[in-house]
Amino acid sequence: MKIGIISDTHDGINKIKYSVKLFNDRNVQFAIHCGDYVNPSAVKAFKGIKLIGILGNNDIDVAGLSYAFKEIGGEIKGDFFEFQQDGLRIAVYHGTQHQRKVSLINSESYDVFFCGHTHKMENRQIGKTRVINPGTAKGWFVGYRSTIAIFDSLTKDIEFLYI
Repeated sequence: MKIGIISDTHDGINKIKYSVKLFNDRNVQFAIHCGDYVNPSAVKAFKGIKLIGILGNNDIDVAGLSYAFKEIGGEIKGDFFEFQQDGLRIAVYHGTQHQRKVSLINSESYDVFFCGHTHKMENRQIGKTRVINPGTAKGWFVGYRSTIAIFDSLTKDIEFLYI
């Protein structure tokens, strides 16, 4: 199953809409957002794809974000989420608290760990856990381009896309 991974959209409505188009064009079944939408309008821009997300350090309006998720038929899971897909145990955490992130990864409880926060693309193996950070969809920090990722839970292939 193809899973879209996106993070740190920071109100980038046009980048979000383009990401949704790319995810749909590539037959992504649902998208995981690793946090930092910033406001409810960013969540609403995901209309047209099943969205499951967690909160990041810039997601202050939890009530507004939750309502926006409800409006588009998505799911907001708090600041941490774990699920199983095609035999893989997957965790999602923004990465705000570095030591918590390291502890979760080093626990070897997960096959795959999706995160954000650093705005840097990452695809590496730490013990038994594959760590994937799609980078920042906003792409607004110096030197960081706008990126998203697509993970295939059957083949375990990852594709990073510049948007």
